[in-house]
Amino acid sequence: MILPTYVIVIAIIKCKEKYLIGKRAAHKQFAPNEWELISGFIDSKESAEDIILREIKEETQLSGKILKEGLPFTIADEEARWIVVPFRVVVSSNKAMVNVKDHSELMWVTKRELTEYTDLRIFLTELVKQGLL
Repeated sequence: MILPTYVIVIAIIKCKEKYLIGKRAAHKQFAPNEWELISGFIDSKESAEDIILREIKEETQLSGKILKEGLPFTIADEEARWIVVPFRVVVSSNKAMVNVKDHSELMWVTKRELTEYTDLRIFLTELVKQGLL
């Protein structure tokens, strides 16, 4: 069976010494109720950089600045093959607001705590390898 392929951007959002993760809303088509880094589909003619900054604003009400871009990498799960374009982003405030269309919860965690979220593990090895974490 051939899985569909999607291209997404993800943000490793850091404020002080913590990283922002979100629990996907129960009604989401892909990975409902799973923890994720803030992300979005590349499904328009915007640049990946513009898409990730817009997604951060829409999903958290935070404004960010891209510090580093990573190399695209591919992961696969039972739903699809994902081409992931990662960015490390800094924000000046930790006052994130949940957009219930996207998430049921947002949480700031330490780098060590990130590994405790099994939903994130598929990304973490590659992000550490690329120096984004």
